[in-house]
Amino acid sequence: MIRNYFITALRNIKRSTIHSLINIIGLAIGVALFIIIALYVKHELSFDNFQKDKEQIYRLELGNADNSSLFLTSAMGIDVGQFAEVEKMVRLKYLDNVLISNNENTFKIPNLYLADSSVWDIFTFNFILGTPETALDDPFKIVLTESTAKQIFGNESPINQIIKSNTGLEFKVSGIIKDVEHSHLTIDAIGSLNLLGVLYGKERLNNHNTTQYFTYLRLVPGSNIKELEAKISDFYIKMFPEWLADEIVFTLRNLSDAYFYKTTRLTISGIKSGNQKAVKIFIAIGIFIIFIACINFINLTTARAASRAKEVGLRKVVGGMKRNLVIQFLSESMLISLIAFVLAITLVQLCIPIFNNLILTNISFSTLLNFKALLIMVSGMLAIGIISGIYPAFYLTAFNPVHVLKGEITKGKKAALFRKILIVVQFTISVALIICTITVNKQLNFLKNKDLGFNQDLVVALELNTTLRNTKEAFKENLLKYPTIKKASYSMTIPGQGSNFEGFDFNSDGNSTTIQVHTIDPDYLNLFEIELISGRNFDWDKQGDKKQKIILNERAVKEAGLTLEIAAGTIFHRDSWYISALPSKECEIIGIVKDFHFTSLHAEIGPLGMTWNDDWFGYINIKISPEDIPSTLKIIQKEWEKICPSIPFEYTFIDQAFDKMYKSEERLAKFFKYFSILAIFIAALGLFGMSAFIAESRTKEIGIRKVLGSSVNKILIHLSSEFAIWVFIANLIAIPIAYYGMNKWLQGFAYKIHLTIDIFILSAIFSFLIAIITVSFHSLKVANKNPVSSLRYE
Repeated sequence: MIRNYFITALRNIKRSTIHSLINIIGLAIGVALFIIIALYVKHELSFDNFQKDKEQIYRLELGNADNSSLFLTSAMGIDVGQFAEVEKMVRLKYLDNVLISNNENTFKIPNLYLADSSVWDIFTFNFILGTPETALDDPFKIVLTESTAKQIFGNESPINQIIKSNTGLEFKVSGIIKDVEHSHLTIDAIGSLNLLGVLYGKERLNNHNTTQYFTYLRLVPGSNIKELEAKISDFYIKMFPEWLADEIVFTLRNLSDAYFYKTTRLTISGIKSGNQKAVKIFIAIGIFIIFIACINFINLTTARAASRAKEVGLRKVVGGMKRNLVIQFLSESMLISLIAFVLAITLVQLCIPIFNNLILTNISFSTLLNFKALLIMVSGMLAIGIISGIYPAFYLTAFNPVHVLKGEITKGKKAALFRKILIVVQFTISVALIICTITVNKQLNFLKNKDLGFNQDLVVALELNTTLRNTKEAFKENLLKYPTIKKASYSMTIPGQGSNFEGFDFNSDGNSTTIQVHTIDPDYLNLFEIELISGRNFDWDKQGDKKQKIILNERAVKEAGLTLEIAAGTIFHRDSWYISALPSKECEIIGIVKDFHFTSLHAEIGPLGMTWNDDWFGYINIKISPEDIPSTLKIIQKEWEKICPSIPFEYTFIDQAFDKMYKSEERLAKFFKYFSILAIFIAALGLFGMSAFIAESRTKEIGIRKVLGSSVNKILIHLSSEFAIWVFIANLIAIPIAYYGMNKWLQGFAYKIHLTIDIFILSAIFSFLIAIITVSFHSLKVANKNPVSSLRYE
């Protein structure tokens, strides 16, 4: 019996080749896209899953009351003995691009963490060589990941080997761990946090004034998180100035959620962060796409009911039971599903590299190569086959065999209405995706092209190392000798990376505010063309400007309760809660600059202060001429290699660095663009099949119309108008839904586009064009047919 069902199903699929191909291709593309999205979602949601007891591990975060700004915690962490809920604590200090040498060769460790020895008790690391008990029992020991050790030592045994930092410190390799993959922490090496105590004194590690540390806690199972947050806040809040104590909040974030929440406004390359909103959008799109593919299947199968009515009638007349007929049609449905599944898996394998390249991720086809995954997918496809085929199966078997064999087949108004509803649903989803695609791309273009308040074009930034810091004046002087190098200036960070945070108590009226502090030299404002609207700039000839004067932006002046007229010349006292780039307690405001975007457009321009402090410079910014940029870069490299020949030359264009801040939006725009095209293609494929059925079923009507004098154009308009009405209804439904969704998404930006009517008009025009072009093929074919052949048998 099963063999008979299978053979009959194959014959029916072969008999209706075009119909079957449309079904298989549409379903295969839909399933392939769904699988790729599912793999991506699984990849995003599985960060840190390898960590044992992750439900007990929490990151301690220090932020303001509404969590709009998050800061790194202080060096002292917390006193474990004060809280019964806390089993262990580890502090991590992040260092990036640390240069080390092994004999004559210099290497860069991109992501180095200094940690307490308790790091092995909290996080799961797999030791290949060495033991966790002794790995960090000395300040000058270091643990390398497997790939870092391979890079430095090749095939030599790395254990007990000595590596030297560019500052002259020597470290013994005490352990090798497996590469830390799929963690929100990007780790290449782990050193001892006690090193800072040796170099700067033990008080450095027991000081709440020293921030920029990550703190992780292992809690006792069943701990009440809210109560513990309150206890930690109550215990430590008194260590902060009164004005700041009212603003900050301690939060405990479970390790499972760490990937989706950035810990600070500072850009830290060693911390990976995902976009939870984007993941939810991807899930929705995946469901919509598989839904569109299933709708196609249902629509095309029910549309063919009339052509198979006699088959059903004959089967019933010769004794076919309804149950057997339902099984037969479901068998066909499931067979098409399985054929589509095989094609879908092939498409997934071919498309994963393209998908990874498009949205800069790293999903793998091998994730599917296990019994559990295959069982879920095959079961899912059979379920799709049953769900998609169950309505057509019962619809077909409901025909009265007597009426069918007499040719008295009803038009099936309910079935026709159902198909129309499904087409409207398909195009509603497609129109919504078009609106989202246009909106995301417009917002991305807005972010990339908005006036930032400074000129970032043709500015090259080089990160300073110890050697370059000691010879910075000579390096700058040598660069400016070349005509293609226009200007050069030193600064602590580059735009987009954020800065430190300070609290200031202004003498003018006792107002206190927290501002970002950026260290620059007197050439900085001129190089970036930042407008000075009041007061003066730092002066090379006035050494008293160093570490004692500050330039504020408009926002800082406003939040300090000052005005532009009186701000310049105001003296204020700096609060001592933070070890600062501005060591002077008493500081004078000497100038005010127009607000400019120092961080991304996700957040509003915040209060910013700029000081002149040579000790805190981390970058040199170089303004170059647009003529022959490659030659100018070679000049800079040559001057670099004169001073630090053993250190690799690396540079960043400021405009490119700023664009990187919108990587998530760029990825989302690409995703919407390509997946919307494919979703629309699936919907159009279904519409193509439906238009073929409708055109065929109305052949007699069209023949009569032509005999009565209707032109081809009138017939074409008549046939297309019904589809146009469906698409119009779809637009009416999709527009408010998409408006609501995109409006919610845009709320994540401080600076954003408005959802103007042109977006919705453009999407409507595009959807109508797709529908009309799709149905025109069959409509033209039938409209141009000789009416004699249409009415021959009437």
